[in-house]
Amino acid sequence: MPFEVCDSPRSLAGKVALVSGSSAGIGKAVVQKLSQRGASVVINYPYPREEPRARSVLESLGPHASAIIVEANLSTTDGPRILAETTANTFGKIDILVNNAGIMIPTYTDEPDDAKVEQAFEKVVNLNGRGTFLLTRAVLKYLTKGNSRIVNIASCVSRNPGADSSVYAGSKGMVEAFTRTWTRELSSKYGCTVNAIAPGPVSTETFCAAPASVQEQLRPMIEQTPSAPRAATPQEVAWTVAMLCEEEANWINGVYIPVAGGSTLL
Repeated sequence: MPFEVCDSPRSLAGKVALVSGSSAGIGKAVVQKLSQRGASVVINYPYPREEPRARSVLESLGPHASAIIVEANLSTTDGPRILAETTANTFGKIDILVNNAGIMIPTYTDEPDDAKVEQAFEKVVNLNGRGTFLLTRAVLKYLTKGNSRIVNIASCVSRNPGADSSVYAGSKGMVEAFTRTWTRELSSKYGCTVNAIAPGPVSTETFCAAPASVQEQLRPMIEQTPSAPRAATPQEVAWTVAMLCEEEANWINGVYIPVAGGSTLL
């Protein structure tokens, strides 16, 4: 008889969850999962052209969901503050922060075009690294003191990188280091847990639309995945995030959880 795992109905009722970069992909799935469990959710998008996608996510939550959409570009220095303040002004508090917003630009270390490398470095590190740091810093002013959650979306690439991943892997290494540091620095002071989830390849819209060369590069890892020869679904990553946000997860702290079907044995 198959084993089924059912989400606890309304198990996160009364919680307010801010999910950065949540108009598509993993962030979208996380918002949907947390809302399904009863949380009030904030859907974040970076530019006006992304607003229709954010509104589509909002509509997918159903008429009874407690949710807002907020435009805030986390690669800027003002975006994180705007997002945190808007969330707090609307809901009065923040219980759950999911640092999901990120970008990947393949970059070889010996790329001959200096301007291309500098542009990639600035875009990737400003969003993945600085954006995560500044949003967390901004949220701390409103974070519920006691059983709150910070979940960082890292990546298996930081420990199992491709040849063109120096900048991206480095930025996700920052996220992993933030997680370990904040566990020691913030947990006792703010009553929160801080954990990192590290997906491998995930079948998001962006992944499925990637050039064939990118998908070919990942094919060996995918085909050799012990669980099954496929990429993860966004929903599988979102379930892991939601699990860490549950009341019963308050003794899981400072961990790095690969969600990769065993393709990266760490």
